[in-house]
Amino acid sequence: MTRRLALVLTLIVTVASLAGSLAPATASAQSDELRAPRYFDTTGFWVQGPFREYWENGGGLFVFGLPITGVFQHEDGLYKQYFERAIFEYHPTNANTQYEVLLQRLGAIRTEGRQEEAPFVPLEGVIPDENCDFYPETGHRLCFGIRSFWTNNGGLPNFGYPLSEEFDERNDPPPAGDGEIHTVQYFERARIEWHPEFRGTEFEYLLGLLGTEYLERNGAPADALVRQSPDQAPADPTAFWWSEPALRYGFNIAWAGDDMGAPFNEQTFGHVDDSGFGAVRIQVLWSQMERVQGDYDFRALERLLTVSERHQKRVLVSIVRSPHWALPEGEDEGIPVNTQPFEDFMREITNRFGGRVDAWEIWNEQNLAFETGGIVDAGRYVELLKAGYRGAKAGYSEAFIVFGGLTPTGVNDPTIAIDDALYLQQIYDYNGGEVKDYYDALGAHPGSNNNSPDQFWPDNPGANGWSDHRSFYFRRIEDIRAVMVANGEEAKPIWITEFGWTTQNHAPGYEYGQFISEADQAAHLLRAFEIARNEWPWVTAMYVWNLNFATVVPETDEKAPWGVLNADWSPRLAYTALAAMPKD
Repeated sequence: MTRRLALVLTLIVTVASLAGSLAPATASAQSDELRAPRYFDTTGFWVQGPFREYWENGGGLFVFGLPITGVFQHEDGLYKQYFERAIFEYHPTNANTQYEVLLQRLGAIRTEGRQEEAPFVPLEGVIPDENCDFYPETGHRLCFGIRSFWTNNGGLPNFGYPLSEEFDERNDPPPAGDGEIHTVQYFERARIEWHPEFRGTEFEYLLGLLGTEYLERNGAPADALVRQSPDQAPADPTAFWWSEPALRYGFNIAWAGDDMGAPFNEQTFGHVDDSGFGAVRIQVLWSQMERVQGDYDFRALERLLTVSERHQKRVLVSIVRSPHWALPEGEDEGIPVNTQPFEDFMREITNRFGGRVDAWEIWNEQNLAFETGGIVDAGRYVELLKAGYRGAKAGYSEAFIVFGGLTPTGVNDPTIAIDDALYLQQIYDYNGGEVKDYYDALGAHPGSNNNSPDQFWPDNPGANGWSDHRSFYFRRIEDIRAVMVANGEEAKPIWITEFGWTTQNHAPGYEYGQFISEADQAAHLLRAFEIARNEWPWVTAMYVWNLNFATVVPETDEKAPWGVLNADWSPRLAYTALAAMPKD
């Protein structure tokens, strides 16, 4: 008996033995059941959570084979588990969508450098017929029995597009393969093999053991290869992601990007841990990451993500500040007119970090002139957002793009600022509303000043000044939502990427802080979250401004008294209250 025949017979027996354990269930019970831990004694590994659900729904043993490692965090930051015929990747930014689990592109990896070989050269002018489909995306056909297997066992999501025509190839020698010659066809995520010895059975076409081959060639962390105990499933590291509440709780944080900054970042994320929050927002400067055009330096962000992943925190990255070489002559810190370099930058950074970053926010408070180079221009921002979106999706197709957070101003002078609601309408008016195709969530920074979250002008105005315009109130976000709805964007969420209340602030322009006590700050923050949970289902993420800026700026800096930690890292009343707040 050949090794391949033995493997197939084992597969037949295992499939039969497993079939009886998959009794029908109600839809809700089945969903829970499919994510419950399941042990595979043959290889000694558990499969659970989103990986098990994908395995069960995508074809199970027949398509993916048995698990051959435990779950581990790969150097690219993604949690992975190896199976005989595939590698599963968990993408937290796609949680609760059909793209939560994706298959690693093993077919593409296995065929790197073979594009000049005849079976891999794209075809031209092919006309599909009843026997063959043609995929112009890759220039290859999908025919006869392999087409039937591909279609009946998951198609594009499981296997991807064809990368070759059918051709004969010798498998790897044992233990990764049988060393025999088979007719095969490569796809982005798989290799399908024809086995005429099983003609007329469901095993006539089988997936190649690309997961096993990859493990043999590249290895895996030692602890991921240790046979697991059948008595108790290990902790599922992806559980943090797929069990997160619908409203994302986050802090804006000060962080360190230099090679000595790890202790500071660890201390920061320790306080995020203790608060029970699951997300942070940071700003990164394009000008620092591409000082010379085409020369990218992502080391600072890499250091920060290394720490965030250890603490299992989602990271929203706000991209700001153009390098001088990208700006028109005479402009500083503005939005470039030629947006191609920004598109290139976003493609590079998303390709580098992929699913390790939760979302990318394109610019910050661009309705303020000093954030955009001295002039507020809605059309110029739309062009920047388009470039950023295109670049990001080209670098990582699942990248989530947030429209840069707008700030309430009540001013309509483009050399100073434009009212946020008016500016948003200008955005929608530009080029027939094309902006709608270039963002996934709208960022906003609602006002607060010295008014409580329940107050709003003119029906329930505040006192002590800063009260006679809707821009001075947290509920200003409702005006922004109204503009979205009026323009047909009610299906998209709002992310409140900055909000808060400052206490005892004497910096010029922030004098209203003198009317806010620490107790007020705590109460207002709690109430703001309560409003979003109970009244605003269209708000799906909120980031408090801020956690810890008091630890890095002088006490006279306006950013310090917005924070919920003191300069010595001790908690203020607001931090203690937020930590105790329910987060369901």
